[in-house]
Amino acid sequence: MTNPSASDFNVSAQRQALLVAFYQTSWNEMSWRRNAGYRTIILGLGYFAVLLTVVAMQPNMAFSIRIGIGSVMLIGTLFGGGYLASNYRKYMAAAKQTVLIEEFMGAYEPHFLGNLGPLMPPDRKRRPEVPLTGDPISLLSVLAFTSGGVITALAIMAM
Repeated sequence: MTNPSASDFNVSAQRQALLVAFYQTSWNEMSWRRNAGYRTIILGLGYFAVLLTVVAMQPNMAFSIRIGIGSVMLIGTLFGGGYLASNYRKYMAAAKQTVLIEEFMGAYEPHFLGNLGPLMPPDRKRRPEVPLTGDPISLLSVLAFTSGGVITALAIMAM
């Protein structure tokens, strides 16, 4: 059984307005989550570099303080990696909502734009189902952030 689309129903103006509002909300959440992930990675790696530089410039820093700083950094890194993985799942949940609305409105139908074809490419429907492990860019971003933090924490402890 195929999913019903808007062409199968008489969609009132009120429902159309709601669909647009839901679509915009989902799209905005996707955009916010994508940008939040980028900011977390960029600012996190920058923070790692600054903290490592500060500790390296203090050769007389007590070993116990370095262990404390490295431990806090390690815990923060693990929470940051968890946040990035969770953020990816929530991003994909918002993407799934947009796909459902696009499907309902018929954006994937072959003649949605007349002779130009569908509004959305058919493979977009499967995109929200991709787990983090199946998305190499996102997975490598999480791994880079996490490994950068762990290496920085270990380097601080070893100095």
